[in-house]
This record gives sequence, C-alpha cells and structure tokens, in this order.
Amino acid sequence: MPGLYGVTIPVFTRAFKNLDHILAKAAVSGVDEHALVGARLIDDMLPLARQVQIASDTARFAAVRVGQAAPAPMADEEATIAELRERIARTIAYLEGVDPSGFDNREAAEVILKLPSTEMHFTGTSYVTDFALPNFFFHMTMAYALLRMKGVLIGKMDFLAGGNVSA
Repeated sequence: MPGLYGVTIPVFTRAFKNLDHILAKAAVSGVDEHALVGARLIDDMLPLARQVQIASDTARFAAVRVGQAAPAPMADEEATIAELRERIARTIAYLEGVDPSGFDNREAAEVILKLPSTEMHFTGTSYVTDFALPNFFFHMTMAYALLRMKGVLIGKMDFLAGGNVSA
C-alpha cells in the first residue's frame, strides 16, 4: 500500500485536474456564470465557489498537517469560473511542490484539528483516511453535482478521468 503521500497528494492533484476540466466545460456551456458560481442544492448549502475553495483548503491542509509542508494561505475571494480555475492551478502547483519525504513516518503523528467549538484528534493515518480524503471528495462531488444540476454537460467520466479517456 502506498504511504500517506501516495494516497493524498497525487490523488488530490489528479482530482483537481479533473475538476479544472469540468470547469472548462462549464465556462463554455452557455449557462449563466453567476448562476453556476452561486449554485446550491438547497438554501443552507454552501455554493459552488465555496465547494471548490474548501476542497483546495482540505488538500493543502493535509500537506501541512501530515506532510509538514509550509502553509500556503489562499483568500476565499473567487467569484468567477476563471478565478476558480486559477485557484485550482495554484493549488496544483502547491501540491506538486510538496516534498514526499515530509510524510515519512507520519502515520502515528498527532494531528489536532481545531474547530470553533471543538478539537478533533487524529493520527496522521486517521486524519487522511477519516477526515481529509472523505471531506475532499465530498466537496469535489458537490461541485460536480452543482454543475450537473445547472445543466453543464458533464458525466461521470469527466469526474473520474477529466477527459483523459480514449474512445
């Protein structure tokens, strides 16, 4: 089984490349951009822009909390598809610069996630498997679902392969 680096950084990077592919399709779909970026499944749900931002945060925080990478803060100001794609590009560039050796022997490392009302305690492994990966794919899936709901012509293979499937 690959180490913690192998199940995080390459997985996040590939998924972001697929999301960029999906957002490129959204940009030329003819669907109103404001409607796309602000799309929600229900009123109390975060919109598409926040789904992308949180996925970005989750991937970068895993690199910091488990892989001991330097933080790379990003302001949550994206309001267009182009700005979301730029954030994805910056996230990918950051992830590609993460040193794999930072993840070495971090399986049992203590990871404390401080939230406004509580703290969650993990090992490096449990943070990755029980929080970071599920949270990341929740927000990636929501982004996909919101675009589909708004009429962007994308399918499962766009999500999984980002257009890298030969016919």
